[in-house]
Amino acid sequence: MTGSVSGGLATRVLARSRRHPDALAVVDGDRQLDYAALADCAAAVALGLWRLGVRRGQAVAVCLPRSWQLVGTMLGILRVGGVVVPLDARNPAERSHHILTDAGCTMVVHDGTVPAGLPHRVTCAAADDLLATETGPTPDSTPADCSFLFYTSGTAGRPKGVQVRDGGILRLAEPGYLEFGAGRRFACLADPAVDALSFEVWVPLLTGGCCVIVADPVARTPRLLRAALLRERIDTVLVTTVLFAAVVAEEPACFAATDQVLVGGEQLDVSLVRRWYRDNPDSTTRLHHVYGRTECTTLALSHPIDREVTGEVVPIGLALPGTEALAVAGDRPAAPGEQAELYLGGEGVAAGYRNLPEETSCRFVRLAWRAGRRYYRTGDLVRLDEDGTMVVVGRADRQVTVCGCRVEPGEVERQILTHPGVLLAHVCARRDPAAGGSELLAYVVLRHEVPYGDYDRHLTHTLPPALRPRRTYRVDALPVTDDGTVDEAALLAAAGPPSRGEGDGVVVTAWRRLGEEHRPGPVGVVPGPDHDAAVGPPHLGEASTAIHQDGGTP
Repeated sequence: MTGSVSGGLATRVLARSRRHPDALAVVDGDRQLDYAALADCAAAVALGLWRLGVRRGQAVAVCLPRSWQLVGTMLGILRVGGVVVPLDARNPAERSHHILTDAGCTMVVHDGTVPAGLPHRVTCAAADDLLATETGPTPDSTPADCSFLFYTSGTAGRPKGVQVRDGGILRLAEPGYLEFGAGRRFACLADPAVDALSFEVWVPLLTGGCCVIVADPVARTPRLLRAALLRERIDTVLVTTVLFAAVVAEEPACFAATDQVLVGGEQLDVSLVRRWYRDNPDSTTRLHHVYGRTECTTLALSHPIDREVTGEVVPIGLALPGTEALAVAGDRPAAPGEQAELYLGGEGVAAGYRNLPEETSCRFVRLAWRAGRRYYRTGDLVRLDEDGTMVVVGRADRQVTVCGCRVEPGEVERQILTHPGVLLAHVCARRDPAAGGSELLAYVVLRHEVPYGDYDRHLTHTLPPALRPRRTYRVDALPVTDDGTVDEAALLAAAGPPSRGEGDGVVVTAWRRLGEEHRPGPVGVVPGPDHDAAVGPPHLGEASTAIHQDGGTP
């Protein structure tokens, strides 16, 4: 491309490539890209997209696995002024169709396999073909108003697109909450369709570090993950609470050689932190409990956890640079010790929800008593300590987090109810302290007998893996409270303890339970080992497949 792109995320990364062209930027197995090579990849993709008609502000879906090609493709889209729309290849066709239509995508970049659910007007391009584009002059493009569209679970039954701006990502690379610097190596472990990518890919590239791609089989196997973190000399890693708990249950020394370990997505158990520090007495690793929302660009607060951690709850800490965290009680700031809703402000706040003006106006608000500044209402309830540190105490709505993924129960219920045999459905989460997180449960009232295989296929075709209930219970009726709402406490009390999956002759660990939750839903009619007709409803099905300690399947 001629000249330089003015302003934005791509500009900052490309400026690094000019100052330090030989520094290592991306490592993906045997493939290593220095900053100059990464810039060349981005230039090839940008030129290829330009020749295919992509212009500033147009949305380009990216359906690629975690890889060096993914990084180069995203940077190329940004360089041509496009909007990156991460697309999960595991999505049901209907969900992908909605995302591509809602985002107004003109093109999908794929790995050779065209994703299902393409609208007719959307064209396709293979990433390898774009990366092989012969370089040549092409017009410069300024950044789009928003650079990323991340789709999350929606309250109305369909995923909603969060419009993330460059400024929110640039803020993540500001010093003050972590150690950054040239040559520091960041692990890239996240699903490429989720916003953790904003941290794992762009923070190292903005600060002169290196993004190290961790392959799926390695990321899912504690023994291999520990070896990879050591071999690749990883300095910083971001993991979900559930993943951290599951991995260290099998490999207590995993992460012990990593300087900074950021853990978030669900409440972090104090006993887990104490046990990890106790199991690694000589480690200099610093654990950080982080909190974030896609609507505030991945991370908003961070709390470094001392080895001698005190208290019963791990706080989410203080706001990141360029971020404001405000506990709001009605029309005023909350007093220390008072329960209030968490509002987030600053550079990380997203532009809003794509094509959802009413929900945008409800969640993104201006506070007159804060000089009209704009904030995102998280729906999380917090308590403020005397020093300004925050602790999450609950939710103001039904939204839950499972395995680090945000889930709107209403969206799951809507899809379950599209099965002709289901009359009523209620979805909720139940915390499993032993696994370090929560599991998603569904309760259904049937119109008539439904073969479980038919129900399971319905879930597979209508819900992505992260939104499929871990267990489904058949009930005769949904209990209600005096005010007419579903009595969730009664359902949870009758359901029995969280599933452990015992009874198949395989030793079950927290890691295996996590593997089960990431499988594509329950398989087969297998009565739960904790089933008791006297205390709980009949168990529709239980996952009969699992991930072993070596990462394979039985």
